[in-house]
Amino acid sequence: MNLVEMLKDHSSVVGQGQGQGQARKKVYDLEARLNIDLPKDFFDYLVNLNYAEIFDEPIYGINPEIKRLDIYEQNKHTEHFRYGFLMVFSNDIDGTIYIRPDTSNVYNASFTSPIANSFTEFVANVLKEA
Repeated sequence: MNLVEMLKDHSSVVGQGQGQGQARKKVYDLEARLNIDLPKDFFDYLVNLNYAEIFDEPIYGINPEIKRLDIYEQNKHTEHFRYGFLMVFSNDIDGTIYIRPDTSNVYNASFTSPIANSFTEFVANVLKEA
């Protein structure tokens, strides 16, 4: 199951909202503003949903009107981003979660070693643990 399907399935089971997605142009614009290429699974998430929750906690997307949910606002001018880590999610259990756009690996705030090889794998692991 791909990331978008997992998030849609999770949203329908737990009754959480999901977004309608963003135009590809907006996602390409985000990549240009951040000067990165997003991993394919996260790019597809933005295009197909742009908003989803994992157990009541939102995954960041392109939401300039809500800065705490906007992936650009959560990363511009931050130290973690300067070192190649894109913050994409945060909750009380898993902490802050980052993607390394150049490798697709997922890290927690320790940055020591990847906790998943992709955001899809991270989401699958979190949903499996519940």
